[in-house]
Amino acid sequence: MNLNRPAQNGIPINLFIADRACLVVGGGRVALRKAQLLLDGGARVTVISPEICDELSAIIDEGKISHIPRRFEDGDVNAVYMVYAATSSRSVNRHVLECCRANRVLCCCADGNWADSDFTTPAITRYKDLTLSVSSGGNDCRQSKMVKNSLARHLRMIDSAHLVVVGTDHHHLTVEEREPFHLIGPRFERAGFMIMQLWGIHEYMILNTCNRVEVIAVVSEETAKNGILRHIMGFTNLKEDKYYLKSGEEAFEHLCLVTAGMLSQTPGENHITSQMKEALEISKTRGWAGNMMQEWISSALYISKIIKNRIGPQLKNYEIEELSLRYLEAHNLINRETTLMVLGAGMVGRGLVKDSLPLVGRIIWCYHVNRPEIEPAWADRIELFTFNEMKNKITEADIIVSATDAPGYLLHLGHAPFFNQERPITVIDLGMPRNIDPELDDLSADVTVVDLDGLKYWYRRELTDMNNILSQSREVVTENRNLYDKITNSFKSGNPPQ
Repeated sequence: MNLNRPAQNGIPINLFIADRACLVVGGGRVALRKAQLLLDGGARVTVISPEICDELSAIIDEGKISHIPRRFEDGDVNAVYMVYAATSSRSVNRHVLECCRANRVLCCCADGNWADSDFTTPAITRYKDLTLSVSSGGNDCRQSKMVKNSLARHLRMIDSAHLVVVGTDHHHLTVEEREPFHLIGPRFERAGFMIMQLWGIHEYMILNTCNRVEVIAVVSEETAKNGILRHIMGFTNLKEDKYYLKSGEEAFEHLCLVTAGMLSQTPGENHITSQMKEALEISKTRGWAGNMMQEWISSALYISKIIKNRIGPQLKNYEIEELSLRYLEAHNLINRETTLMVLGAGMVGRGLVKDSLPLVGRIIWCYHVNRPEIEPAWADRIELFTFNEMKNKITEADIIVSATDAPGYLLHLGHAPFFNQERPITVIDLGMPRNIDPELDDLSADVTVVDLDGLKYWYRRELTDMNNILSQSREVVTENRNLYDKITNSFKSGNPPQ
């Protein structure tokens, strides 16, 4: 056999050494660690060394391992399963390795001869039935130990997996108060990165919609209580009634109600379902979420369907774009002579264009990058322009509705000269953060700016008692509590729910 071969990357394996004869050559602290490792695996351990350290002597006195108080001899490797060469002499360790090779016995040298050994021992930590090992291929043992120690702290937290939701919404803050907390663009990525660095965070996702921003996470009990998520979300200076922190069953109930649209600005709306699914997929793509979060969200989606089937007949289901059109109809601001400008070609923007076609005479549809496709039947009533071109079309609009997630004001005081000063114009801002500068509302008596809060305060459900609706929705969650228990138990057992 070639004892001068270069070191190679190893294949991780888990050796079953219970009741097998294993040998440690050496009597110092390195030999002590190898002997203890073999004992942990249930092996029959023998130590050969004329001298031994006090700790090793104590284990020998307890009768846990055998000791032969002399120097190594070639025949010592006969009839043993594996050997650790752990003396302070490199030449002795090399000789032990050569004897093992001649007898086809697995051998590890705990010194510079490691590259020619049969295996190396990774940094190992155990917790209950879990074993975690980290190896650098023998090139950086200190780094392996650092990683092992860090992961060991996380491993000890795995038994306490709690569902936690930290966030705020339109029930807690006005649109102006809520705006600074919404996570878009770099702020979204930065918050996600910061959460990833926390110990005790098993999995998480960030839900960011026009009326709420929240972190949904599976965390250890300690992390659930220490307030670090609240700090990352920027809620440190908020009063307790301005945000929510829910855990356990309360968090699961909240998740089901949100997914069913019962806590939305327009209760019963359906956009939140796709937003929840999209948030989960984004988190999975970034490595923030996996099976745990998938199980929670799948259960919430299942229960939300039951809630909608039971509560649906009692609700007038308006999506946010429908609500804006009803606002315009209620104020006699929209008719077949109206020119409507729509900013944004996303889900809400497309819905707004489709729903408004029977109501208006002409639509000016502005987009950022992706040019929307127009059905041939609509081609003579819809004109397409980019955001850069929209200022030249503002003067032709009677109504402007912003339905985009642009990270700043698309319309501001700089656009004032482009407004038609001879007729009134209504501007509705469905964005969060807002896309319309609220100061435009003070430009003149003919310019009216309505944001999400303005729609909320206008909108009242004449035939709906929301307290009763929420009570019935919570009853559905209670009836399906078995899903919560099943998932929680699966986290502790390590087995997926059946």
